[in-house]
Amino acid sequence: MRQSSLITIGVFIGVAFLCNMLLRNPVFTNLSDKADFEIKASQFELADETLKQIVLSDSLKVEYHYRYIDAHFEIPKKKKIGRSHYEYRDDKSIQDYYYTLQFSNDSIMADIGNYGTGLIYVHLEEYNIALSFFQKVKNKRLAFLNNSMGYTYGQIGSNKMAEQCYRKEIENKGNLDGAYSNLIQLLFDEGRFDELNSFLKNPMTRDYFPSKIERAIYFKSFQPLKYLEMLFKRLFSSLNLAGFIAAFFIMCSWIMYLRKLDIFEIEKAKYIVITVVLGMIFSFLTYPLSDFDNLIFGFKLNGGLINDFFYSVIGIGAIEEFVKIVPLLLMMRFTKEVNEPFDYIQYASLSALGFAFVENLIYFNDASLHIIHGRAMTAVVSHMFDSSVIAYGIILNKYKRRKNPYLNFIFFFALASLAHGFYDFWLVNKSANVFSIFTMIFMISSMFIWNSFKNNALNHSDFYDKDKSLNNDKLIDYLVYSLSGILLFEYVTLAINFCPKVANYSLLSSVYSGAYLIFFLSGNLSQFSLRKGYWAPIKYWGSKEQINYDSVVDLELKIKNFTNNELAAQFLPNSGKIVRRLTISKELDWYLVKLDNKTQNLYYIPDNVLIRTKNKYEQIEKGKKVMVAFYLVPFDVDLEKSDLKRTDFKFCGWATTG
Repeated sequence: MRQSSLITIGVFIGVAFLCNMLLRNPVFTNLSDKADFEIKASQFELADETLKQIVLSDSLKVEYHYRYIDAHFEIPKKKKIGRSHYEYRDDKSIQDYYYTLQFSNDSIMADIGNYGTGLIYVHLEEYNIALSFFQKVKNKRLAFLNNSMGYTYGQIGSNKMAEQCYRKEIENKGNLDGAYSNLIQLLFDEGRFDELNSFLKNPMTRDYFPSKIERAIYFKSFQPLKYLEMLFKRLFSSLNLAGFIAAFFIMCSWIMYLRKLDIFEIEKAKYIVITVVLGMIFSFLTYPLSDFDNLIFGFKLNGGLINDFFYSVIGIGAIEEFVKIVPLLLMMRFTKEVNEPFDYIQYASLSALGFAFVENLIYFNDASLHIIHGRAMTAVVSHMFDSSVIAYGIILNKYKRRKNPYLNFIFFFALASLAHGFYDFWLVNKSANVFSIFTMIFMISSMFIWNSFKNNALNHSDFYDKDKSLNNDKLIDYLVYSLSGILLFEYVTLAINFCPKVANYSLLSSVYSGAYLIFFLSGNLSQFSLRKGYWAPIKYWGSKEQINYDSVVDLELKIKNFTNNELAAQFLPNSGKIVRRLTISKELDWYLVKLDNKTQNLYYIPDNVLIRTKNKYEQIEKGKKVMVAFYLVPFDVDLEKSDLKRTDFKFCGWATTG
């Protein structure tokens, strides 16, 4: 355990103690208010128990049963408890309860039993079974019944029956919110914009419009001012102080991380701010591009695996990567600030942070404050990685292999879109969601790749200075403190906005995933080994170097002949000190040794030799016998060159160190 980790744990314990001592858990005068509070706090396990009590105490109100079943199925089906144990949602108890009610002598309770059982099967996506129970309900005017039937018919493709049911629910003045919202969605899916316009003009029905559909109507009817109004309405409708602070905190934490990596030619603060703001502004371009894609081409999510995969790549990935990369292109075109390889990755990532800031403002509404740390450590980082794929393509084309820059850009843009789409696909498609672990696996792998991008970019800086280096330990500490700070802010926010009980419950639910992400990101995104002019292979998984090659610099050692070589015998046996590590023929583990005893030679430097371990993964240690290749350094070789090769030096056989 690092000191920063211990300090973080201590601060967490102290803050949690203070919150639980100073803040009071709310006291409710009735169970309904308590359930509302728990649902708003996204504590569905608690709401499930509260609503169960309500249902048992007042079982004749269908609304209570609807809320109880709905809250129950908001509970995750599987939740990790401890390192290797899982807790599964208990569906059997609620199924048994409503199944038993079907046989009640009270016709109202029997109807509720059939309706509740049908609603459970809707949540289990067994739609034909659900309909069979709905149809057993004798009171066809039962509140919520027709809306649920309409939704179920819609899921099996019977839109005509679905529409009839929604209109019956409205006529019965039952679940108006659900029926109007579902009917509006159905009319939208069928392209019945004339009817939608009439609904929109009616003050009685306008409030039921989802903002996305209202925006689509303005797009189709070309009403740009109202369209823009809806864009900002969506943003500001979810805006709250805690969410704003969280989004800003996350953005600043990652900006500081990027700044800490920029060691050779530090960017001016004003250009950092300009790029981030451009990322925010261009994020709004996502909506008209998506609406054009959905409404003009008819390309949208439909639940199909192939369709949704390509939509994730093109309809989501390509659009978002386009709007995120524009600020980098503008900085390249209109400023002279992008003047070293790392700048491409830095400005692309800054634009992605501006984009993610706006996205987070929408996500962090009052009921979603428990996702702050998850967004900070997954989605936000993935946005930076995806944009960096395009930036790295530009770096390769400019500094390594010069090809057609436009084709190169298109290729890496497509690669970034594919990466973005692959990440999203397992989350947006219902069938693929079963394997959503692929998103996390891909995200973890992409962090190794992103680190390789940054390391190679720094290796090829036009301002490379061997006297400047990254302190990996300080980077680890910074990431531990900043990422833990985000999780701690989430905890305090939940404690203040709701109560300590909610904050404690949320923290316990996420402690393993949150801690893993903190230590994984801190450990991985802080590991850099800078070598001027070296293109390190891209690491796509945990293929970290097992040896810290720089750790033997300044080591004093003795070198003895192993093979019989007359030239080597002029220099050995000898003692000396490793003064630096070199990269030769793209191999990282070459060492320059300054000998204590000089020799006289017309062709080779008398007190400098090169050694390299015979076994690539063996470490040179004082007092340990290690076999090394022994090379002499000609006078005319410039050791500062970035493309040194083995053939530049004279091989004199093998020697041993000790």
